[in-house]
Amino acid sequence: MFVRVDDLEVFVHERAPDSAGPDPDPAAPVAVLIHGNWSTHRWWLPFSEAIAGELPQLRILAPDLRGRGDTRGPDSGYAIPELAADLIGLLDALALPRVHLVGHSLGTAVVMETALALARAGQPNRVETLTCVAPAWVDGMPSRWHRADVQQQVQDDIALFARMLEPMAPTAPRDAFWQELVTTGHRQRWRATRANLDALAIWQPGDALQSLTMPRLVIDGEDDPLCGGEVARRAAEALDCERVCLPGIGHSPNLEAPLDLAELVADLIRQA
Repeated sequence: MFVRVDDLEVFVHERAPDSAGPDPDPAAPVAVLIHGNWSTHRWWLPFSEAIAGELPQLRILAPDLRGRGDTRGPDSGYAIPELAADLIGLLDALALPRVHLVGHSLGTAVVMETALALARAGQPNRVETLTCVAPAWVDGMPSRWHRADVQQQVQDDIALFARMLEPMAPTAPRDAFWQELVTTGHRQRWRATRANLDALAIWQPGDALQSLTMPRLVIDGEDDPLCGGEVARRAAEALDCERVCLPGIGHSPNLEAPLDLAELVADLIRQA
């Protein structure tokens, strides 16, 4: 479905609760899943099916961020606070008073910033739980991860782009679904990709995240070359929450270990 949010037509993939009728149950818990860079809502599909098995009553919404997938978006507005404003606008447009936020990679910066913005606006309870999967750098992304020359090379060469994605989900099945993710990832607006990398470089919430009080969780893969290890440890420190490191998994547990990830997220949601 498409949802109007200010100047955007935001595409949202919805998985209704198993027992749902034609209209959403306003009492059903809602999880909003925010994807990472070079990706779309489709990176959440295996996880969506898995967590529906854990929580059949859960309504699952996975939007495409501006400039990604079916949300086309303008040439500007890609800073992390602006993406968070888009998300809050989406929650308002859908009349969602309380949600469980789950982010992956870039998406973790969006959900963390959203939680901070809602707290500043006097609505801290609007985010019931916060899960950060392969968390973004909370003190700014190092420059080695956003070189303009490398971005131009992968933009020009889909085979190089495919090789770049390989270590991002090293244990995900290399099937037709994976090839679709590669193709759609390479087709998206590269202006958005570059702008989001620039945004991650300057986004530095740091220990301000300790002000958040909802149940929180950081999850990373043991073999994540991008956001695991010290990056995940620092995010958990800033959020003052538990960190779970999944053995043998890379940057994308939502693709590589959806059942394990669903169990962890469902356990957190049950705490709310």
